[in-house]
Amino acid sequence: MAKRSVKKARGGRPEPARPAASQPEGKAASRRSFWLGVLAAAALLIPLGVVGIVIASSGEDAPAAAEPASVEEEIESEAEVFRRQTQVRDKEQVQELTERMRGTAEDLAPTLTGMAEALPPGEKGVGPSATASEVEDWRRAVRQADEYFAETVSGETGTNVARGGFAAALDALGESAETYRLALDQPGARRQLFERARTQRDLAVRSWSLAATQLDAINIATGYGHQHVYLGGAEASGGFGADPVPEGTGAEGDGGEPEGE
Repeated sequence: MAKRSVKKARGGRPEPARPAASQPEGKAASRRSFWLGVLAAAALLIPLGVVGIVIASSGEDAPAAAEPASVEEEIESEAEVFRRQTQVRDKEQVQELTERMRGTAEDLAPTLTGMAEALPPGEKGVGPSATASEVEDWRRAVRQADEYFAETVSGETGTNVARGGFAAALDALGESAETYRLALDQPGARRQLFERARTQRDLAVRSWSLAATQLDAINIATGYGHQHVYLGGAEASGGFGADPVPEGTGAEGDGGEPEGE
């Protein structure tokens, strides 16, 4: 009887309510909706991003392609300006050097004449000794001429070579005057010092001849034509003089093209 009562009691009590099956299904549906939305957005945004990248890339290509040509043209333009400026500067330097050395050759004529009398070129003997006052005049004349080269001026290679040649010639001539002055103070070694002074003088004249030839060449190249700036009597000291072509031949505007063109 007791068991039957318990069964009855259990049979009459309502069972606990189970969770509705619709709740899990609702969450799953929400998740599916979320991911579908994500996929839909991705399907829309990714193509748009690709299109944007393509448009941006195509927009940058045109200036990038044009830039090298623009830079090259700018470089060529600057190079042309520099070339013209260099040509103008070189012509000015050649003209200045020519005028200066022509005047220097004239200024040194008395010194070279005096040296030639005391130390005849091409001979082993000596002439009448120069006085101390005369030798001092030689030294002073050479020093004054050499002051022009105290300041280093850079130009085209040909012009620099000519300048260097004239400077070397004046240095050697100055050493010759110094040696001769020393000979006057050293009677015991006078003969040897006179020969040394002669050698230095001849070296100076030969160096001047080479520099003058270079100067002639750069004058022709820059349009001034032949310019002969040689020392008188250079041949006697082993140097050489001007060529037989008339002064100014080959200059621009003389009816013919400059030589070497």
